[in-house]
Amino acid sequence: MKARGTPLRSGIAAAVLPLALLLARPALGHHSFAVHFVGDELVTVTGVVTEFTFRNPHGLVMLDETRDDGTIVHWRIETNSPNILRRRGWAPDSVKAGDEVTIEGYPARDGSSSMRVARLIFADGRELTGQRPPPPGSADPD
Repeated sequence: MKARGTPLRSGIAAAVLPLALLLARPALGHHSFAVHFVGDELVTVTGVVTEFTFRNPHGLVMLDETRDDGTIVHWRIETNSPNILRRRGWAPDSVKAGDEVTIEGYPARDGSSSMRVARLIFADGRELTGQRPPPPGSADPD
């Protein structure tokens, strides 16, 4: 005997499937650390945090660095995912707008004022660890 779905069940499936396809969000691919950042080089910037977001796929620190000549450089500093950050002692309120910090990180390959955080140091000496250095022979640390 051949199994068949009921007409009601088949009708619901026929109505729901197109709706689900219309509402589905495109999957955003995760990018490799090595594609965007130089893993064997560190840069250091000191400035004032203007924004900190603690969200997937990566957190973000926005920082204004005032150079000796008075120019302000706006830095975009990517962190790890919140899951990894929590394991390293970060929390959504760890970093606040107005905090004066020094950040060491891996510079962007494109030469922009962007980096991946390796270590964030507060004015009082407290530290938060970000991206670990890549193991020898590896392009992707975390």
